[in-house]
Amino acid sequence: MSQVEAYKKIIRQFFKGVPGSVSQADFDRYAADPDFLEALDAYMEESSGSDLEEPDTEALFSKIKADQRLKGGLQNIPRRSIRLRRIVVAASVLLIALGSGIVAYKWYADALLSDSLIAHAQAPVLPGSQKAQIILENGERIDLENIKGDTIIDNGAFEIVKSTDGFISYRMKAGQIETSRLVYNTILTPKGGEYRLLLPDGTKVWLNAMTKLKYPVHFTSRIREVELEGEAFFEVAKQTHQGKRVPFIIHSADQKLEVLGTVFNLQNYGNTIVTTLVEGSVKLSYNKADLGDHYLTPEDQMTFSASKQELKKIKVDPFYYCAWKDGNFAFDKTSIQEVMGIISRWYDVDVIFDSPLKDFRFSGTISRYEDINKLLQTIELVGGIHFQLKGRKIYVTD
Repeated sequence: MSQVEAYKKIIRQFFKGVPGSVSQADFDRYAADPDFLEALDAYMEESSGSDLEEPDTEALFSKIKADQRLKGGLQNIPRRSIRLRRIVVAASVLLIALGSGIVAYKWYADALLSDSLIAHAQAPVLPGSQKAQIILENGERIDLENIKGDTIIDNGAFEIVKSTDGFISYRMKAGQIETSRLVYNTILTPKGGEYRLLLPDGTKVWLNAMTKLKYPVHFTSRIREVELEGEAFFEVAKQTHQGKRVPFIIHSADQKLEVLGTVFNLQNYGNTIVTTLVEGSVKLSYNKADLGDHYLTPEDQMTFSASKQELKKIKVDPFYYCAWKDGNFAFDKTSIQEVMGIISRWYDVDVIFDSPLKDFRFSGTISRYEDINKLLQTIELVGGIHFQLKGRKIYVTD
């Protein structure tokens, strides 16, 4: 289920008064999310056949600006703001549905997201969601967040398909596969983004936040090669040609990974590459010849330090390194620096350490979609560490 569809379900339950549905505080928090506003627009359209009359958005806008409870915060907002009409209409529906101007006014103030309004309303810190761009070979960019599920994008020789469950895949048109020249696309996830990709050979890839994967829109019969920066979980499809296995190779900076099995996690942020094997086996080699070739079996983890040109191989529980794919954070005596690095990428926040905290380690599992304040409180319960969230900055102290 996409984030927009999830929000639509929440909105319907709220207005129908379903027991256990979200609270006003939850709506307060959601109102700054573009996906929430899109879901609200969809709800309005679905409700257009009801007995609700079309709201007078101009009159409502004037009423909102004049309300003294906003303490002048909206008095100088220009009416021509690019997203203003959409947000006013959303506030109107909420006003009519709830019969309470106070709530609608506050949601309206919190939901002003255009650049000219940021000074008037601070957006809450929300967990990541499905966000990514595809860069075609000609440099054209496709924003996947703006494309609905069950959509086909025709690109001449091939089609890009976004399924209803959010996977991106490719289909070559009949007679268009060129074995002499490979056409490459690149998928990029930003801070606070994730996505799922089905490669032409059937390999499934889950991309974590701040990840870049370059891949051909079709593979040759002899070899399959991709390039990765960031973090991704792979389920590699087996492929043979004339009775021989077709290699699947991932290039990550100075490391080359050749798949001999199927399931693994590969993380490549900064100067460190961490390969964690779940099933099967992989072969690792490096640009520096004297590092040699290394084979991993299930539960092996290889860490390569590019700055030190050093390797470290240990046994681990892969659960803690792959849980993100299933929507969870999972830590096992993980340093606070690494924990906060993961939180920074997923919630799109900056982390500032007021003291080194070298010896603090955290163990636990929590949803990646949890409210950030609850997440930080959970870590604080271990003791010896404190957080202060100011805007999009987290200050860490002992």
